[in-house]
Amino acid sequence: MKKILYTIAFVVIGFTASYAQKPGKAQGKPKGTPEQRAEKAANVMQQKLSLSADQKSKVMQLELDRINKSDEWRKLDDGTMKTKGEERKAFMKANKDKMDAILTPEQKKIAEASRIEMRDKMKDIKN
Repeated sequence: MKKILYTIAFVVIGFTASYAQKPGKAQGKPKGTPEQRAEKAANVMQQKLSLSADQKSKVMQLELDRINKSDEWRKLDDGTMKTKGEERKAFMKANKDKMDAILTPEQKKIAEASRIEMRDKMKDIKN
């Protein structure tokens, strides 16, 4: 009887452990270089906002700066990351202000609606 119980327990633990390590979205897909990610973001914005070539190049540079800074923050340990919270918020606000300076009023409305939509999606994911 004990052998059967131990065998069942071993099988259950084995199945549980094998499902615990499923590769997630970040693990299964290569991120690409910062330049590739910035270009991809600029292309998406160009499609959504109908950016001009000049606007696209400015947006791409702004995205590249943001991506590089974000990657830098990710490399920090947790304790340092928490102390940099205000700095990160200030950087993101400045980045948003620079982006808004590049866009026309109509493009700003579309971008803000997209930001709100993304914020709502993230809230749904967390809940």
